[in-house]
Amino acid sequence: MKKSGGYQDDQSKTSFFNDGNQLFTQIIDENLQFQDQGSFQMKYINKVSTIKLYFANNYLKIIDEISSKYIQIENVCLRVVMNLKNQQFGFRISKNGQQVEFYGNDLELIEKMKKYVIQSEFQKKYRVIQKIGSDQLSSVYKVQHQISGQKFVAKVVEKQMLLNSSKFEKDNFLNQINILRQMNHNNLLKLEEIHEGEQNIYIITEYLEGGSIKQQILNNLLTEQEKIKVMHSLFSSLDQLHKQNIYHQDIRYDNILLRDAQDLKTACLINYDKAIQIPIQKNNNQINNNLQDQENMLNQYMKRDIYCLSVILLTMFTKKIYKENQVLDELMIKNSIQLIETDYMELSPPLYRFFEQIFKDMQKKQTDNLNCEKILELDIFRIQQKSRNSKNFISKQFLPLLPKRMSKFDPSQSDREKTDCSINSIKLPPINRDSSTSVEKSVSKSPQSLCLLSNHLKTIKNKNKLSQRMKMIKQNVFI
Repeated sequence: MKKSGGYQDDQSKTSFFNDGNQLFTQIIDENLQFQDQGSFQMKYINKVSTIKLYFANNYLKIIDEISSKYIQIENVCLRVVMNLKNQQFGFRISKNGQQVEFYGNDLELIEKMKKYVIQSEFQKKYRVIQKIGSDQLSSVYKVQHQISGQKFVAKVVEKQMLLNSSKFEKDNFLNQINILRQMNHNNLLKLEEIHEGEQNIYIITEYLEGGSIKQQILNNLLTEQEKIKVMHSLFSSLDQLHKQNIYHQDIRYDNILLRDAQDLKTACLINYDKAIQIPIQKNNNQINNNLQDQENMLNQYMKRDIYCLSVILLTMFTKKIYKENQVLDELMIKNSIQLIETDYMELSPPLYRFFEQIFKDMQKKQTDNLNCEKILELDIFRIQQKSRNSKNFISKQFLPLLPKRMSKFDPSQSDREKTDCSINSIKLPPINRDSSTSVEKSVSKSPQSLCLLSNHLKTIKNKNKLSQRMKMIKQNVFI
């Protein structure tokens, strides 16, 4: 824990994330809904004042007796500090050499800010368990939080390699972080926090211990309706991305991991190394000529994501692993789906129509705008799942004639024999609802008693009606 009393330890000026801007800024979006975080003591340039703090997205709003100030907290440095005079905890925010400290009783605000800010306590907070992967610029480790014991994934990037890389690679790295911060869906990988040390940058995300969907998708024993629910959840997550103008561009088996290996509905899209976020252009005279080009480009990005996800989901039903790039090339360039068309033709009619709409109709000019939102409205996701064990599938008039009770209270064979032996000796009170000796008042309502009552009533039915019904049973007349 760092104690307040000097700013010599501040590294915001040399931080990789320092963009050269000032700590305090002007608010860009006037529609932000700020939430009150309470009263704090603010220390700024050796002056202490009581202020009110408000938080919205990645902005802090500071209100004192004179004016309001704003801090855009994205990529600012944050450290937990302690006031030496009163032993009160707080946090310090610094950017480009400027710093401000806040002290208060409620520090839950740090939890809300932590995915936007840059911390520097990785070695103290986490213990490395094992290396689980690597690429050109980074290594990936499974780590454990020192206090909670919770497991996470740490993507470790060497700062020197990043500094020596091209501007494109640096921008792509910052883009990945920016996209991760926007993830807010159960089927999208969640960012925990970011740390920066002298040599490395640490991106901490949730640990998806279920592994790749590739093997589980082949071995699953889900019903068709359960598989459709998995499809709905993943298309819903992709819809969330597309509504934010984020296009994954690298959806494949290895980039869909499970939180729980036994539950395909916990599948999450990961790895945003190739993801693209397109800024929304306003329609004005200066950029009118570019709108059509942008629309065509977005349509291609959207198609690529939808096709890739659909091919993977098709595996659930066909039990075949497809070569994603080969199939995608057919879909995007050749406008043909001979590789997989014969596979989905063997599916049930609703599924056949669904994949037909995805793989064929999207290639037609008039249906190019079949986006994820419209896919989620297709008939396949409106099918009502009905329990096949329900008595609603059997006509009520034949319920008394069922040869076997559909009940968890069905008596064992020995109980049946006892029932048959004693049924003729059971004396039941008269069925008269106005009488104080009615069945409800004099007979136990246990399942066994009701069973005996039902069997006795059957024996006193009109023989002709009983004979007719028994014939119907033998003829298997059920609805």
